[in-house]
Amino acid sequence: MIPKSNRPGRAVGLLLLAALLTGAATACDGPSAAGPRPAAGHATADPTDMPLPARVPVTPVGASPTAWQLPMDAYQYTPAQSAKLQAAVYSLANSCMRGLGYSADLPTRLRTGPDHNAFRYGPVTNAQAAQGYRWVLRKAAPAGAGTPNPTREEYGALLGKSARGRNGRPVPKGGCFGSAHRALDSRGGRVDLPDVIRAIADNSYALSQRTSQVQSVFHAWSVCMRQAGYRYPDPTAPAHDATLVGAASSGTGPVPAASPREVAVARADVACKSRVGVLPVWSSVERTLQTEAAARHAAELAPVPAAIARTMRNATDALDSGALPAV
Repeated sequence: MIPKSNRPGRAVGLLLLAALLTGAATACDGPSAAGPRPAAGHATADPTDMPLPARVPVTPVGASPTAWQLPMDAYQYTPAQSAKLQAAVYSLANSCMRGLGYSADLPTRLRTGPDHNAFRYGPVTNAQAAQGYRWVLRKAAPAGAGTPNPTREEYGALLGKSARGRNGRPVPKGGCFGSAHRALDSRGGRVDLPDVIRAIADNSYALSQRTSQVQSVFHAWSVCMRQAGYRYPDPTAPAHDATLVGAASSGTGPVPAASPREVAVARADVACKSRVGVLPVWSSVERTLQTEAAARHAAELAPVPAAIARTMRNATDALDSGALPAV
């Protein structure tokens, strides 16, 4: 590695690599997982092919959010697959960087993030409420030696901004990250999944909140919260209350503990959701929206499970050998 004086700021480096990895695993998470989710009732794409249902049958949901399943879950990388895929990107990039004359220590042991739907509807158990509203956790934080903190020169090789490496060899198109992605995309793999998957997942979350069924149960939740001493219009509001949550940190650092007041609000939130039946109604409406949208986009979605399986086999090969056959 180049001396520290020539490194970009640590925070800048970590954030940029986090952004790269987010791109490396497009559709690895829905609005439920770590990362921004649409504001209440705000769709992220043209929702004209997702008409709002008049009324849907309500299906009970289990007490554990880890058991919840929505139709789009089948077309996304699981959190464990996402962590493994990101580790494979780093492993391949390390091999590429060594071939260009750099030392390489991007971490290849990554911690698995929360399940897709763990916080989709905010805290739903007292165990979650103990965290308040600070579930914007990194999906795949380093869990071993090596830190994604390259030097400026190494950035050039990783991103394809440099023509040649330290040893004079040409940098591949898109840099070592581009080379890694192409390797994982080989033989029918597909790192970047179709945009329609994320659009459906995001839009169902947002559009469900416009239905009369969900709005009715939201109103009941708001009344319950007001009786507990808290004024919020709907269950998405507490997480966006800056006076409650403040500025929670992001990236790879530890997330500050929730304040006693934040935990108290979250516990009241959980109790009110249970009392008025928010979760069965909201998830049933979302499930209907996603099922109907999936049927309309069947041709685009059909190849995805096989592409995910192929990509994960490529990732396994990469982690086992540190390289894949040239494509």
